[in-house]
Amino acid sequence: MYRIHSFLISSLFIILLCFSNVSAAQLWSGVISPARATNWTSAGVVGGIPSSSWTACATIAPYNGAATQINSAIAACGSNQYVQLGAGTFTLSSGINFGHKSNVVLRGAGANSTFLVFASGASGNCADGPSLICVTSSDSTYWVPNTVYNWTGGYAQGSTQVTLSNTSGISTGSILVLNQCDDGYSGSPCSGSSVDNGNFFNSSDQYSASGPSGSSYNGPDAGNGTPHRFQTELFQVTNVNSSTNTVTLANGLKHPNWSAARTPQAWFFTPLRNSGVEDLSIDSSGTKAAFGIQFFNATNVWVRGVRVIKAYTAPLAFFESSHFTAQDNYFYEAQSPDNFGVHLTVTADGLIQNNIFQQITVPIVIEGDDAGTVFGYNFTIDNCAGVCSDAMSQSYRPHSNGDDYELYEGNVGTNYDADGDHGTHLSQTLFRNFFTGWESCGTSNGQGGNGSCGTVNQKDYQTNAFLASAFQGRYHNVIGNVMGTPGYHKTYQYTSNLDNYSIFGIGTPVAGGIPPYDPKVLSTLMRWGNYDVVSGAVRWCGNSSNTGWSSVCSSTSEIPSQLPVFPNSVPTVGDTGAGQSPLPASLYLPSKPVWFGSTPWPAIGPDVSGGNVGQCTGKLNTAGLFAGVPALSNSQCSGSSLTAAWAGHVNANPAMACYLNTMNGPPDGSGSVLPFDASNCYGGGTGGGTPPQPPSNLTVVVH
Repeated sequence: MYRIHSFLISSLFIILLCFSNVSAAQLWSGVISPARATNWTSAGVVGGIPSSSWTACATIAPYNGAATQINSAIAACGSNQYVQLGAGTFTLSSGINFGHKSNVVLRGAGANSTFLVFASGASGNCADGPSLICVTSSDSTYWVPNTVYNWTGGYAQGSTQVTLSNTSGISTGSILVLNQCDDGYSGSPCSGSSVDNGNFFNSSDQYSASGPSGSSYNGPDAGNGTPHRFQTELFQVTNVNSSTNTVTLANGLKHPNWSAARTPQAWFFTPLRNSGVEDLSIDSSGTKAAFGIQFFNATNVWVRGVRVIKAYTAPLAFFESSHFTAQDNYFYEAQSPDNFGVHLTVTADGLIQNNIFQQITVPIVIEGDDAGTVFGYNFTIDNCAGVCSDAMSQSYRPHSNGDDYELYEGNVGTNYDADGDHGTHLSQTLFRNFFTGWESCGTSNGQGGNGSCGTVNQKDYQTNAFLASAFQGRYHNVIGNVMGTPGYHKTYQYTSNLDNYSIFGIGTPVAGGIPPYDPKVLSTLMRWGNYDVVSGAVRWCGNSSNTGWSSVCSSTSEIPSQLPVFPNSVPTVGDTGAGQSPLPASLYLPSKPVWFGSTPWPAIGPDVSGGNVGQCTGKLNTAGLFAGVPALSNSQCSGSSLTAAWAGHVNANPAMACYLNTMNGPPDGSGSVLPFDASNCYGGGTGGGTPPQPPSNLTVVVH
């Protein structure tokens, strides 16, 4: 009876899961058409980070020497336990390795109490480069696997069941990786040529005018995905029927273009699961290890309440991982000239939330394919470490073919850049972000400015709040954002001709006219309810029934409602002036999270008024001043005053408020590393606590 009862419950759960994936209304209903979005509510560790009720298996006092003692304690832990590192400094001559251990946490006493200082030469053997903390599966399957099956059925968007040519070796709990050849390719290995199909074009080939073919400036990002199979999705397997070779997936398919014509295939691995790193500080300034923390072949893993100082390439990396969470962390500077903050490669359904990035060149980079990851409520500032110039670096940068169906929500930073280096990024959604499109070169911190400008005195290249290169940014959704910097931006958009003072750069060549201007980036772009400093108004540019149709929109629609493939209807939500209900507060959080505290919910957007973010007054890029940068009080403007700006549509998100109010960081991001403890900002490292303060001593400047 017990086995029958368990089977019935499991079967019912799977049926309900399938039904909810396909049928339930999404938070974006009425705004985004279904083919252009996915269900982001399950991003990150499924059910949330579970370790709050776990018990300690060992307590280790600070010491000097190899990490052997820590590694042995992790290996000896039982399931759902943690190794407690005491307050003080651990000076370690070797890297920490979880030894393929699932269901265990390495926990400190807080990022301002437990310090891991890695000595010169310390590193660990991890799958994709030396890492100071290595968390990997015993299954070393890489993205050119030995066992590959053909995928023969179940291609519809939202489907949770697929049919394969064989299921040998796949079991409940496996991670199934589904991919298909790029457009224009088929077979195994994929062969063909990448020729633009004129719409939902999935391509990584280098553009050739003689073809014409391809889409990118540099060609595929070799070594960061299966060749010519960059459209990839990862799923946890919930059931395998070997008699029919059908596999049931925990989530539905995201892409709407799976097709037998592109030889879809599947491979799989056994993941490490339910392990994390919490509440400690990592100093990697004395090493050349590529990554501070690396997860490989993992699912339901996390990093929370951690500070990482001067990692070489990136403080945190996830490779071949799904449903991972990086939350409530502080990442400061990196050593390599080509450096990043969070580095993703062959991933899906992650959650990068409520993190602070200071003096890192590209805080968020997706180096290989990723589908469905959410980047929510992060704060990036002074995007430069190493050799810098007049070119503004990007805060959020999909960099590889296959970076599709991601959500960027509630973030504060310079901009979003769907770059043209290695291939297409399709159906990305930007919602309620605050992107300045500009950084200051005023205050003194090293070379010629605040450290972010090298020897020049201003950033005036690629200073746009939104960039989507030719071919790369088709079918994007840009909704409810606040964009631009008063006193700097002068035009609304540019396409074929470079304009560094424009809010939007759309369909533009990467360099030297290669690839050439792509009008399909503009014609497939969906914009709704954004405020920008050039328009000086919220743009509800749907049709003649919408607010400001003639006065703001010049009777021109920004909704791609007439596309032959994956059009978007004029939204029925957002334009309250036309009688619609407001935009949803979030596209992935069903209600206000505890870690928002008393911060208004939503914090950013067209329906927000009286926001607490103002602008420091004065001439931009004036030496010794923070003129032009966002701040929360007169005292933060250091020598000038705070004026109301962005029409009151912006409140500091919790990460920005933590940096400015609790950590007392300079509002241009200059200066040395700061003390950080998540419990001081977000309440016990779980994202609650100190809210942003209301604006103080605002002055109003009339132009």
